[in-house]
Amino acid sequence: MVWHDGPDFTRLIELAGTAPADVARMLAAGLEAGDPLAAQSIAALAEAGLAPDGAESLLRAAVPDATESLLVRVAQALHVLTGDESWAIPIATVLASDAFWGVRIDAAIALAAFTPTADLVASLGRAVRDDEYLVRYHAANTLLRYAGHTDDIADHPDLFDKITSDSDVAAREAVADQLTSAVRT
Repeated sequence: MVWHDGPDFTRLIELAGTAPADVARMLAAGLEAGDPLAAQSIAALAEAGLAPDGAESLLRAAVPDATESLLVRVAQALHVLTGDESWAIPIATVLASDAFWGVRIDAAIALAAFTPTADLVASLGRAVRDDEYLVRYHAANTLLRYAGHTDDIADHPDLFDKITSDSDVAAREAVADQLTSAVRT
């Protein structure tokens, strides 16, 4: 359920308030072990105003060896901590890679937190054409966010029906074109 619904950081946030040194030590150990959840945890703590001291340095130190899920989560956390929009670049790189579809889904979802640029829109447009349905679905949702919508692609049956087809590549391309043209960068 954590993979599908995401982690619940309630207890972590409580512990960060009462035992911040222990939390910082364990998150550093998690990052050193290459655990993407450690990076997600830092992002959650930063959003709660409880980022551990030195978190940015720990995350930056993880970047050179990070790949796939870890790279996505580290880039997300650095974006939360620094506000630097350039952290979208490694996430878009993962989205365009041959990584497992679950990793590419995470990348498509993560990009929704960034300000749309022409390169990000193009990357997500390519992902709407992906062979894997769930990558298409989440890339389409991120493009909807970029276009100012808060609803889900499934709420747009004319588009949704086209991206669910594994065989109708032309329909997926039409949806990608429609969504990317709806975004103002």
